[in-house]
Amino acid sequence: MTTCEIYGLRVRQARLIRRLTAKSVLEQMGWKGARLTRLERTDLATITADELDRLTDVLRFPAEFFTTPPVTHVEPEDLSFRAPKSTLESEKNRMAQMMALSGDFLLQLDERHRLPPLRVTPRPGLDPIAAAAAARASMQVAPDEPIANLTHLVERHGIPVVLRGERFGGQGLEENHRGRLEKHLGCSAWIGEFKERPLIALRELDSWERTRWTVAHELGHIMMHVGVAAPEDEERREDEASRFASEFLAPFAAASTMVRGEPSLVNLLPVKDKWGISLGALLRHFYDSGAMDVDRFEMLRRQLYTRINTDTGFTWGRTEPGWDDRAPERPRLMRKWVEFVYGSGSVKSVLAHETIWPRDLLLEFMMGQRESSVPAAAAPARRGRAGDDDVVQVDFAAYRGRERQA
Repeated sequence: MTTCEIYGLRVRQARLIRRLTAKSVLEQMGWKGARLTRLERTDLATITADELDRLTDVLRFPAEFFTTPPVTHVEPEDLSFRAPKSTLESEKNRMAQMMALSGDFLLQLDERHRLPPLRVTPRPGLDPIAAAAAARASMQVAPDEPIANLTHLVERHGIPVVLRGERFGGQGLEENHRGRLEKHLGCSAWIGEFKERPLIALRELDSWERTRWTVAHELGHIMMHVGVAAPEDEERREDEASRFASEFLAPFAAASTMVRGEPSLVNLLPVKDKWGISLGALLRHFYDSGAMDVDRFEMLRRQLYTRINTDTGFTWGRTEPGWDDRAPERPRLMRKWVEFVYGSGSVKSVLAHETIWPRDLLLEFMMGQRESSVPAAAAPARRGRAGDDDVVQVDFAAYRGRERQA
């Protein structure tokens, strides 16, 4: 009888990606008892060739995936995000393994063509304001200089960014309310055998303000929160990352010079336009920095969520003025490295050389990655059909049209 060795973590990763329960896989494999649980917890396990064939059919992953050693190990406690209370444990585990697999794919690309080196040094001992200044200095961005494309900046400094197209809760794609119903917008983790490189994952968003701020928020976690912290510190870490994000995008010492008199929604609009940060984030930023008292802060927040944007019919809190002035930033590093390595940025080109990845997972890896030769603002957004070989991109035009007609 022919046997082969497979990695238990690979089985667990494939099962979680496919959203299958252990009971379902046991039944389909014809196994009994705790065999699957033991297998998933075992580093290296021996099964028959027939069982491997059956496993590939059940989990819809190539056989080579199970026989290839995993490099990146990520568990839910390694992720930077605070999940909504309604999030199932299986979904937390799925997100962690999606980050791990994205990391392994990036490392595979790195072996063939070196990724940009990490040029950001974490500073866990610094407060958010000092950490934001240190991050700008390490990225060679002056304190009085707005950041044109934040996603491109962090990728050039060795931090890959990936998009995910599903709601975190697993209910499927949000065709009508991208990101509006979900509090969690992004997360980050360290990938590699020795966790030597950070990776940021973002929700698929139509909002350029939310996209930029979420990238900055995750950069704050990378700068300040290296290592596993106690669960009771979670809220503090989130607050610190938020404070970092606003200060990194719009250093208060520079941004505040644009405001004469007391801050208002109207005189903060030029600040938003120049620094690329939402009014909502600016209100909190100016309040935290001592530029307004709590009464004025609460008054302006009420105005933000009651004043109507006549272009959309929604409040400023949902669609601020300038909400569609910019195209949402999109990552490009992974697509660019696929082009370097395989000569083309399509999933088909990867499949021609690599045999361990299922096609639909590669599409998920490369979700929303823009073509490196086309500026983000000029690239028409679209979503590829299930049969397309090219990178999946996002169709926000239809969504924005619905917003205006609502």
